[in-house]
Amino acid sequence: MKRIALMALALVCTLAPVAGWAEIKIGYIDSEVLKERLPEFREAQRKLDQLRQDYENQAKDREAKLMKLQEDFRKQELLMSEARKAELQADFEEKVRQLQAFTQEKFGPEGELMRKNIELSEPIFKKINDALKTLAEEEGYDFVFDAAAPSSGLVFAGEDYDLTETLLESLDEQRTEQGQ
Repeated sequence: MKRIALMALALVCTLAPVAGWAEIKIGYIDSEVLKERLPEFREAQRKLDQLRQDYENQAKDREAKLMKLQEDFRKQELLMSEARKAELQADFEEKVRQLQAFTQEKFGPEGELMRKNIELSEPIFKKINDALKTLAEEEGYDFVFDAAAPSSGLVFAGEDYDLTETLLESLDEQRTEQGQ
């Protein structure tokens, strides 16, 4: 999407007459600065970190139980019948599969941690995008790029075009108006 926007910008710049060039207004934001400075992002990150810590603790507990089972098995292995060994080995392997499933369910690409990240981030991104759209429309910007996005292709931009602080101020005003 951003690549298409950059190609469109390049096309406009190439095809626009010199007089029309002065009419194009471009700005950029730095989403990393927004993530660092917006209280909503910090709160969402705090919640995600707590959830990640809870899941990691649960996984460590399960892993510790597995290690205990394995240790107990080794200590008693010589005294067990082959049937009991096979039974305990199957039990152990099932618990390993359960740990792997738990890890995937919580930490996987479509796991609970990722879903919670999306759940917490979506309203923040919507709020930012709405404020950015309003700012761009009010100030007459034709293009606004995200300097922090790896695919933005933005190699250099003068600070005069940086809208990050203006956007932060706008979001602060909204927060104040809403009494947050």
